[in-house]
Amino acid sequence: MKLTTQIKHKTTAIAESITPVGGGYPNKLVIYKSNASPFWWVRYFAGKIIRRSTKTTHKSEAKKFAANLYEEILLRQRNLLPISENPSFERVAEMLINEQQILIDRGERNERLNLNDSQKLKKDIIPFFKGFDVKNITYNHINKYLTHIAQRDLKPATLKIHLNVIHKILSLAQREGLLERIPQMPKVKMKDSPRGWFSEKEYILLKKTTAEAIKDGVIVRYHPITDELRYLITFAVNTFLRPSDIKLLRHRNIEITENEEGKYLRIQTEESKTRNSPVVSMQAAVGIYIDLIKFHKEHKNPSNNDDYVFFPNLKNRAFALQTMRRQFDEILSRCNLKVAPTGEPRTLYSLRHTAIMFRLTMGDKIDSLLLARNARTSVEMIDRFYAKPLQAEMNVAKIQSMRKRKTSSTEQ
Repeated sequence: MKLTTQIKHKTTAIAESITPVGGGYPNKLVIYKSNASPFWWVRYFAGKIIRRSTKTTHKSEAKKFAANLYEEILLRQRNLLPISENPSFERVAEMLINEQQILIDRGERNERLNLNDSQKLKKDIIPFFKGFDVKNITYNHINKYLTHIAQRDLKPATLKIHLNVIHKILSLAQREGLLERIPQMPKVKMKDSPRGWFSEKEYILLKKTTAEAIKDGVIVRYHPITDELRYLITFAVNTFLRPSDIKLLRHRNIEITENEEGKYLRIQTEESKTRNSPVVSMQAAVGIYIDLIKFHKEHKNPSNNDDYVFFPNLKNRAFALQTMRRQFDEILSRCNLKVAPTGEPRTLYSLRHTAIMFRLTMGDKIDSLLLARNARTSVEMIDRFYAKPLQAEMNVAKIQSMRKRKTSSTEQ
């Protein structure tokens, strides 16, 4: 029987040369020699084996090299390595996310900022720009990226969000001295379109159809339509809230207020898409909210201070919002209101648009700035999106109104 011996590769460490660096460093940080080179080599395991030539034959210098390598590995793991040491596009993108997280932790930015940016970076931006040195990115590269993602028929607003993320990365690179100037960004032509909303007659039909669906025992994806949906519809129209606000609304966020100015709900959500200022409801919202609480108690639904106001039994709030949307969509189908006469699709968000349009068409001497502040938006946004359908015919009385003139001495 013949015995075979395994021939070792020249780069294999010579066993007797393997020496831990010591000095408090991990035992797996070692230097060694091989038959492939006269120099000492360093080896360290950090999820994978890292090997580097020390470029020296002196053992003491090799240990210093190994110690420096170890410190660099730690910095890379903690994303603390100076950005100038690794000016790749993805490295700068990592630093952007880290800086934004610090602001989020301090409460200066919404936590959804990094969630949204990270999704776009991982799915589209990083794969496209992977391997690019950040200083080599030009207008042409960015324009090609836009052309690439536009093939998915993304809306202009979505394309602008992608451009904004890229611009933030390049701005950070410029701040760190990696760019002399930021390349010009491609222009995306925006087309404003009016939001779908409900006229007064359509709103009445919407409520009537909801009541009929409740009476008929309509079930949508195992969830029956109940008075809770009816309260949701009327509550939204009387509070100006976005569906995203309603989804996370808790009873502790609502205060019933009554003073010489009137009776209303003072709503202070814990976060908001824009400015998180208190919202003042219409007076009708008070009765709707009180009836909703009675509904929850009668059906033994959670209705304590920390419980959610709508669909409190659904702890997954993303699923709760999805359930609201599905039920509302069923009502829209039943009363043939899914599309506005002018072609805009209607969704749960249309209730907020309806609330704003009702104030513009039915309110007496409405202050646009005050309305915008209360709806947590801007006068520009109301003009561009919410009030786009506003026409003179909707409020003839205001168009034809006249200021009282002072009587002159000749007329007395």
